[in-house]
Amino acid sequence: MKLLEFMSSLVTDTDLMTAFRRSPHAALNSAGLSVEDQRALLDGDPVALRQAVYAEAAATARPLPSRTPRATTPPTAEKHPPPPSPEKYPAPEKHPPPPSPEKYPAPEKHPPPPSPEKYPAPEKHPPPPSPEKYPAPEKHPPPPSPEKYPTPEKHPPPPKQSADAKEVEPVHVEPLEAELDLAQDALLAGFGSSRAMDEDPCGVWSAKGLTVVGMGMRAGLHITAETRLAIEQAARVLYLVADPVSEACIHKLNANAESLYDMYETGKPRIEIYETIIARILDELESAGDLCLALYGHPGVYSYAAWESIRRARATGKRARMLPAISTEDSLFADLGLDIARAGLQSFEATRFLYYKYNFDPSAGLLLWQVSVLGEEQWNLAQTGVRPRLEVLAGYLMKFYGPEHEVFLYHAPELPTSRPLIERVAIRDLSKAEFIAISTLYIPPRGQPQRNEENLRELARMEVSK
Repeated sequence: MKLLEFMSSLVTDTDLMTAFRRSPHAALNSAGLSVEDQRALLDGDPVALRQAVYAEAAATARPLPSRTPRATTPPTAEKHPPPPSPEKYPAPEKHPPPPSPEKYPAPEKHPPPPSPEKYPAPEKHPPPPSPEKYPAPEKHPPPPSPEKYPTPEKHPPPPKQSADAKEVEPVHVEPLEAELDLAQDALLAGFGSSRAMDEDPCGVWSAKGLTVVGMGMRAGLHITAETRLAIEQAARVLYLVADPVSEACIHKLNANAESLYDMYETGKPRIEIYETIIARILDELESAGDLCLALYGHPGVYSYAAWESIRRARATGKRARMLPAISTEDSLFADLGLDIARAGLQSFEATRFLYYKYNFDPSAGLLLWQVSVLGEEQWNLAQTGVRPRLEVLAGYLMKFYGPEHEVFLYHAPELPTSRPLIERVAIRDLSKAEFIAISTLYIPPRGQPQRNEENLRELARMEVSK
């Protein structure tokens, strides 16, 4: 048994999973793996293991059976693409691999993940466009007014203020750009009517319509029971995953599955790529009537294509739902020992964080997503400009944290036996970090939050009046 085959079986075969948990050495010996592959599996080094899996995927690549295209199917999608070569596997969860002229450097070094033609990292998530370039389209309505969605009767109105109470000035809130409010739009498109609700007694267990699922971070092991069922029972499966093990798992669960990565074109604006993907998803849904879309990580985290597909499907009267999954954030909590109950957490897309003056608090944790594509508006494999842009980000962060404040570049474990990658650097050295292109940036709190004395006095008065 080969390494890739063993890994995909390890996360789909419960008997093998049990045997490996009880005695890893015995399970590996019975599988007939080479000594080198056994050592890589047991050691769990994320870089070496990734290199071994991708090299095998490239060596065993062979064409898949072709399918008969429909008249509405784009010509580029008429056939199943061959299994990808190693340069087609990017880093998972929205972060492309670091650029390097060497495809596979010496094992003793940390080799960069292969280039992402087949598995581009952040490409289901568009970078935040500036308001001038992408004005809010009319098809995305603003959040509903209170008249449309009245407050339920069980919630009484707030008590009237006393005569001596201070007048509170109304807060002026600018409407959000459409791209920022996709999740709300997707929900309102369905929940404002009955057509998108799961009215059947079986609810999410039904295979009817569009079901968007996530494969989690650690290939195969993070698939929930309901996600596995959705993939197995779907008439058709489309997927965007970040590693060959996840791809193999999907094909084991459902043979009628196809990747969407052939739609990525270097130099093409990301928003155009996503619109092409959305059109393909809706076309397949119309044809199959029952479609499962499988994405890496959590399908609703920075996922324009997923939310917009749900919104448009519901707008045409079709059922569409999303199932939750494990995201980078969930893995980060566990691997960094982060308890947000202590200091809190603020979360932003990295480019938007630079574009806009968000009022964030340095005394709470700060999570910046997609630092690897900072400022990128096109699908660009080289991404040569990210490090200079990171110097701009570092300069901005130093105003609040200082140059010596240490931050974490985190990459969740992607393979069944690999460990996480955690790189700790000072903010001033952020652009020089090794694993920028496959990481999410976490900035620990600096200092203590300011006490809200007014609220504390109000609470104390309430206690005395009891």
